[in-house]
Amino acid sequence: MARPRAASGADAPKEPHAVSLKVLRLSRPSLAHQSPLPIANTKISNKAPLSFPSIDSDDQFILTPNLTLPPAFGSVYVGETFACTLSANNEITVDETDRVVTSVRIVAEMQTPSSVASLDLDPASDSAQVEGLATGESLQKIVRYDLKEEGNHILAVSVSYTETRIGQDAQAASGRVRTFRKLYQFVAQPCLSVRTKASELPPLEVDNKSLGPYGKSRLLRFALEAQLENVGDGAVVVKQTRLNPKAPFKSVSLNWDTSSDDPEIGPPTLNPRDVLQVAFLVEQEENRHEGLEALQKDLRKEGRATLGQLSIEWRGAMGDKGFLTTGNLMSRKRT
Repeated sequence: MARPRAASGADAPKEPHAVSLKVLRLSRPSLAHQSPLPIANTKISNKAPLSFPSIDSDDQFILTPNLTLPPAFGSVYVGETFACTLSANNEITVDETDRVVTSVRIVAEMQTPSSVASLDLDPASDSAQVEGLATGESLQKIVRYDLKEEGNHILAVSVSYTETRIGQDAQAASGRVRTFRKLYQFVAQPCLSVRTKASELPPLEVDNKSLGPYGKSRLLRFALEAQLENVGDGAVVVKQTRLNPKAPFKSVSLNWDTSSDDPEIGPPTLNPRDVLQVAFLVEQEENRHEGLEALQKDLRKEGRATLGQLSIEWRGAMGDKGFLTTGNLMSRKRT
């Protein structure tokens, strides 16, 4: 007869935790929508389908002046700041007077496709971490993380606490430290798609006294073009595009910000799938020796030059900030 297998700890039923964890994404609200009815000779008022009918409301406009909370998690874009609140809640009922929860602690980290980063929690300290949570109370923390790469992201949250049993004499009879960990996965996707092209222009010849009375220096010039496409779900306002040149180059913007004196020219708005064309003139600075040796080395070895990095700043429909910086942009390889 086979010997019965001994019961292990894994086979034992797991006791529910006295503390639960709730995670809620923090995002800006949006304007509430309504579906107005056409004016007709019927007994039904044209204000009947309005979300928030009032005397001052525009019955024929789809947007209302009222804000509504996001109905779902929503899209998460690279370049934005992901924010959420972590709430550890004491789930002990009022009838259970023989258990108390103390030393509640929350730790969070973000797992990206390329790294794992520990996250700072705000506020950094709380009385509940030491004194504990009374029945029905919560310990809430806010976490923020700047999204810098596409792909799957996992928010890992660990909660630890001390659960103490109270004896009949109102003294602590026993205590144990308990912990659990939860994972929340989301996908960061691009909001703006950037395509660039660099074209070499005829060099600028300037006098060089070190080469004699007829000596000339040839300063390199390039035209850098970039197409910005809105691949997100909502409209964005491009606040600024800036090229951070690499020495010995300097850049001149050829975009709307060069006409700041005209009040009618403002930051462009990109609806989904709209494309914006921006351009910069990149010129080698005269008598600047910083980075000149590296430039000449790149031209001899690879036949192309490193021009700099493109920085883009935008705002969402409700003012959400977004920021994106490309890698080093190169000129075309010389043939």
